[in-house]
Amino acid sequence: TLYLAEGSTNWGYSCYISIENPNTTAVTIKLTYQTKNGPVAGPKFTMAPKSQATINPAETVGQTDFSTKVECLEGKQIAADRTMTWYGAGAPCEEAHNSVGVTSPAKTWYLPEGSSAWGFETWTLIQNPNSKTANVSLTYMIENEEPHPVKVQVPPNSRGTWSMADHIGARDASIMVTSDIPVIAERAMYRNNRREGHDSVGTTTASTDYFLAEGCAGYGFTTYILIQNPNNETVSVDITYMTGRGPVSYPAFSMAPGTRKTIRVNDSISLPDPNFSTRVHGSSPIIAERAMYWHGGPDGAEVCHASIGMNQAHMNFYLPDGQTSNGRETWTLVQNPNSTSVEIEISYLTPTGKGNVTKKEIIPANSRRTFNMAEHSGILGRAAIMVVSKTESMKIMVERAMYWNDRGTGTDTIGGYSDN
Repeated sequence: TLYLAEGSTNWGYSCYISIENPNTTAVTIKLTYQTKNGPVAGPKFTMAPKSQATINPAETVGQTDFSTKVECLEGKQIAADRTMTWYGAGAPCEEAHNSVGVTSPAKTWYLPEGSSAWGFETWTLIQNPNSKTANVSLTYMIENEEPHPVKVQVPPNSRGTWSMADHIGARDASIMVTSDIPVIAERAMYRNNRREGHDSVGTTTASTDYFLAEGCAGYGFTTYILIQNPNNETVSVDITYMTGRGPVSYPAFSMAPGTRKTIRVNDSISLPDPNFSTRVHGSSPIIAERAMYWHGGPDGAEVCHASIGMNQAHMNFYLPDGQTSNGRETWTLVQNPNSTSVEIEISYLTPTGKGNVTKKEIIPANSRRTFNMAEHSGILGRAAIMVVSKTESMKIMVERAMYWNDRGTGTDTIGGYSDN
């Protein structure tokens, strides 16, 4: 079972859900949409072995806000993510954001990125899949200020949405979500009359190490690392950037209790390779996220995407969305945080499961490599991605970035994962 907290086919938004079956056997998929009026049954269908499916929620729910539950009725591992598109005021092309689904609700969630200053609007989306009301606290961990808690409620089998500006005014802040019953939390951000926007699911786990597979400080990209300290104590933090030419260290710094730190990578360090992955290490458990900005599209406007980091590497990654047609470019970012090289296998899974392509590659120690789906697979159309570490006990980190409309539109997300 997978949960997607954000979702809308209202207010000018379009939405599609991508599902990946990485298994060698067919599976049965069932979707349920959780709206403000309660649950709505979605489609139920069979997926071929090692295939991808694309679902349009508007065909079932019409125009509304919703969260989604995706189930594999055979109990086998699947992956799902959700993409939303919209047009900002006067924009010549659409913008989009995307997030992977999570496998279970939890009572605590962390969202490192967030701002209601600098022209941003930030929204916290909370999905309550339970049969009773969730009593929730949103604690804003503000840069250079004290934490600010706000109490809210989410009705049964529904979704709630809150604006950061309404709660704390114009601030840069991380968010901690705590609930008396398990829920799912995401965060969406928009800027410049919604010409741009990004989204990410939260994480349930603070850790002394956080990994971010994507990152670029060249080719017109600007990358920010957002770090959240949820502890009641000061934390010492250091960062390692893993480039194609080896690792580069960033000097350690301190974070006060219950605060957020923003690092603009382009201005803070010189890297031998503009493409990099990141490891953030804390003396006590922290959380890290990454946001990227660039200019693209017919109007040359600013565009962005973001993703939460992960607290540990894994053996297998599943990236449900991917496409090389209709002007889309899809990139798979693979981070090797190990001290020795790793052999990986990348598979591209088509909607029918036929014509799949698999390639083997080497990722050097403490580095990152990037793979363009069109060039790497030769597939024209849609395909999910599966990345497997073939080196025993050597775990990796993987993200997927997509661009279209001459990079006037872009999304990014971590994948689902397993260690089997």
